[in-house]
Parts: sequence; C-alpha cells; structure tokens
Amino acid sequence: MRRKGDPYTKLAKEYGLRSRAYFKLKDIDERYGVIEDGDIVIDIGAAPGGWMKYSLKKVGFDGMVIGIDKRNIEEFDEPNAIIITIDIMSQEVFNVLKSILDDRKANVIISDASPNISGIYEIDTERIFTLNKRTLEIADRFLERGGKTVIKTFQGSHERRLENSMKKRFKVVKKYKPKISRKHSSEIYYLGFLFRG
Repeated sequence: MRRKGDPYTKLAKEYGLRSRAYFKLKDIDERYGVIEDGDIVIDIGAAPGGWMKYSLKKVGFDGMVIGIDKRNIEEFDEPNAIIITIDIMSQEVFNVLKSILDDRKANVIISDASPNISGIYEIDTERIFTLNKRTLEIADRFLERGGKTVIKTFQGSHERRLENSMKKRFKVVKKYKPKISRKHSSEIYYLGFLFRG
C-alpha cells in the first residue's frame, strides 16, 4: 500500500520509477555489491518492475534481466529486459528459463516475491516460505557456481528453515533489513554469496 507523504514513494514518482521497491534493492546492492556490469539477473516476483529497473541500470548493455511474475509487467525500453508472465510455482517456469538461458547460468537471482496476505501469521509465513523454497529450487537449476541471491521473507520462526536451506547452498549467508523498509513491516532479506552449485 502506498502511504501518503512517504518520501520514497514521492521519489519513485518524481523519477518515473515503477515502485519504491527500487530503493530497497539499491540499498541492498550499495551495501553488499550484489549486481555487477554484464550480469545475468533473474528477478522473481518482479511486478511492477522496480527491481528490474534497478538491475537493468546495473547490468548495462552487456547484461540481461529476466523478470518473472504471474501479474503483467509493462514492457521496458531496454532490449535486454525479458519478461515472463507465469506462476513461479508451475513446472513450466523451468522449461521457459531453460529456453531463454540455453547453456548459460544466471549470476544473480533476486526475489521480492510476496504471497497474498491473509493477516494470519501462521498462514502468511508458510506461504512466503513456499515462495522462498521455489526461489532456491530455481537457483539450484540456473544459478552459476559462485553466484549470489537476495530473498525476501517475513520475520518469524520459519526464518531458521530458510537460513539453513541457504547455508547448504551458499558459503556466506547474511540477513538485512533495508533502511527504507517501513517500520511496521516484518519483511527481512536474506542474502546468499558464493553459491556452491
């Protein structure tokens, strides 16, 4: 929900960005150096395209950003932006990514995906953990050895399950709450570095 008077919502509008989420990824990337020039990035739960826009700026003309969401994403002017309108929980997502990447691997997988919120803690945390697991399954197939990931989840008891799953796959795992996350929000981001492959 957009809050009246929120400075980042105003900034996003002023600069013609699609959402204030652009600044969350910018904060994460400036702190940890996740995305580099020439990278192939897979953006899961990409609508409306805030993270895609930031990623496109960082990867430059030699990189590529693949955005996946079951909701429609407005096309980008950049020719290296690829939009896939599909539910990430479907098996077809693996076939589509394989056809796009061919024998290549992604350097980075990012996910700001969020489930439909019920307001019931146990249901919502289980739903987002299901999305988190799917992001890691996509990483297992399409992330290069040594690659990185950023995954949103909600704070709570299930965090340990996500952290353990990531530690099996990444040599370094960090936890971070961007400065622009709203104070009342339970969202938290887990970052994985040096994918074991």
